[in-house]
Amino acid sequence: MDSPFPPFRPGLIALLAGTLLIGCQQDSSEPPPANTLYLNARIHTQDDARSQAEAMVVQGGKFTYVGSREGAEALRNQATRVVDLQGRMVLPGLHDNHIHLLGTVALDMCDLDGEAVNLDQLAAKVRECLPRYAPEQGDWLVVNQWSPYDGNAPTAAHATLLAALDAAAPDNPVMLAGVDGHAGGYNSLALALAADKDGNVVGFNPATLAPGGVFEALIPYVDLASGVVRDAARSAIAVPDTGVLSASGEQAAAQYDQILPAIAELMASRGITGVQDACASDFIRDRLRTMQEQGLLHMRITAATCFHQDDYAGRLDIEGHLAKANQVRDAFAGNPLIKADTVKIFLDGVLEGDPFTTPPFLPNAGMLENYLHPHLAMDPASGEVSITADSEDAGSNGIVNYREADLARYVTALDEAGFGIHMHSIGDRSTRVALDALEAARAHHGNSSIPHTLAHLQVVHPDDQRRLGALGLYLTFTYAWTTPQLAYDMLVTPFIQPGKAGQPLTEALYDPQGYLHGALYPVESSRKAGAVLVAGSDAPVDSRDPRPFENMAAGIVQSAGSGDEYRASQRTSLTEMLAAYTINGARAVRQGDITGSIEAGKSADFIVLDRDLYALVQAGTPERIADTRVEQTVFMGETVYRKP
Repeated sequence: MDSPFPPFRPGLIALLAGTLLIGCQQDSSEPPPANTLYLNARIHTQDDARSQAEAMVVQGGKFTYVGSREGAEALRNQATRVVDLQGRMVLPGLHDNHIHLLGTVALDMCDLDGEAVNLDQLAAKVRECLPRYAPEQGDWLVVNQWSPYDGNAPTAAHATLLAALDAAAPDNPVMLAGVDGHAGGYNSLALALAADKDGNVVGFNPATLAPGGVFEALIPYVDLASGVVRDAARSAIAVPDTGVLSASGEQAAAQYDQILPAIAELMASRGITGVQDACASDFIRDRLRTMQEQGLLHMRITAATCFHQDDYAGRLDIEGHLAKANQVRDAFAGNPLIKADTVKIFLDGVLEGDPFTTPPFLPNAGMLENYLHPHLAMDPASGEVSITADSEDAGSNGIVNYREADLARYVTALDEAGFGIHMHSIGDRSTRVALDALEAARAHHGNSSIPHTLAHLQVVHPDDQRRLGALGLYLTFTYAWTTPQLAYDMLVTPFIQPGKAGQPLTEALYDPQGYLHGALYPVESSRKAGAVLVAGSDAPVDSRDPRPFENMAAGIVQSAGSGDEYRASQRTSLTEMLAAYTINGARAVRQGDITGSIEAGKSADFIVLDRDLYALVQAGTPERIADTRVEQTVFMGETVYRKP
């Protein structure tokens, strides 16, 4: 359990002396500069000592004093505004270091909002949307925020996703845009529109996806039985998609510009004053500039330049990528709120598969060992799942997008050019390849001291958890995903840990002796090894809401529903969670000297909460942290949000 922070003891005499000196130099006819005294607060400064304070002074958009009430009162003058925070808990503004900002608010499009629906409900939604969004025969219908991994249960009317979409839209191609940014669901008309590299429309079908067929390389990405297409294969179907990573053109710009005020409101209401947009295109950067020009940008943004299409095609273009990254970095040089000194690399795909297709649709994240073919059956009446046969070797261990030597050269070049590197890594093999590349960069030109980050880290071999620490890397976890959930876990674990015929499903999934017990989302073990925890919601994946306090609660609360002990060893403390969301997050994007803690001289970015999080931990109710609401958000000294 966390203990209170040590008291803060400021150098009051020195501060008062400086204030008096400034006063002597000013023309006595000029009014004293205005400042704001915030008193009667529980301020968790997040400085290196994790000090507490009860008062702070803000002037000119910065903290000028943090300490005792008496010290703050001594800086009062006739122009001072005094705010009584009535004992509220105060934190620095929060940092979300992996988010897709433009996806956090819904567009005026057909949208499932991430809800788990069965196939009858899905078909009904498609029928409902067609008259408004695809009224003519042949018009594309794109359905946003479809959950590939929750729901989609067969019904008496529809045995497969493909059958449901075909029945609901027999005259229109349909794409379901997955909330994860990796998977899409298509009907038969849409699958038939897949084009080869020369632009010839040949379709996804048994012939083109057979060994020797034009799409042979995409076999791991396409499931013709269900209509699910993932990662690299999705680019073969030209969809008028306005999804975050593919949006372009004037029409999409007009759609997104309409939601910019709502995005600003959402971030401020969640206390977020710093973000890393994890894959920023020119289109996204233009929208960020628009927010800034309209006075809506109440946060600092690191816009990570990404080349996701090249990544998933395995195209290595170091010279071209460096030229583009340098161009973008230079374009934002001197911008006080937006910078572009990071490059994103997608290393692999996802760990979710479909164990209920025949044969099972395998995950494609890069793993050290081959995936397994599970044998699961679901009772259509009760929904209960049983293991009907022993697992078998599937003969595939997924895909890492770059060869090891190529990735090492790419990472070395980026590091040497001064870029932070932010890598999407899901499987244990992709993380090992990433670590090898980072070590190669250091061997080539030494430690640049640039903070590099790995995101997601769903499975990491114990040996590599120690290497994460040895390299001092920043780890961006989405903590809400680290809690076991039976419906989701059966789409992942059976492909990695063997099951035996007749074995209870939960026993196979949550085996304390299984590999995943020590390798799945290794939050605390990696931190203890020396890695630095930061936080990223990956919104709109799973949820458009970045939900920082739900993530905090998930990071510290032992999981329920699967046995409290299964993930207990990877839970961390509230102290570490707050650091992840504040000072660690700022340092991960090289802004720790500007923000991330409440200290004199830093930007006055802070939030006021409706409850004391440490009191909840001490009371034995840390799960209530998830219900926390922000009362007020202040950015650069200005209130940008106040709870209604």
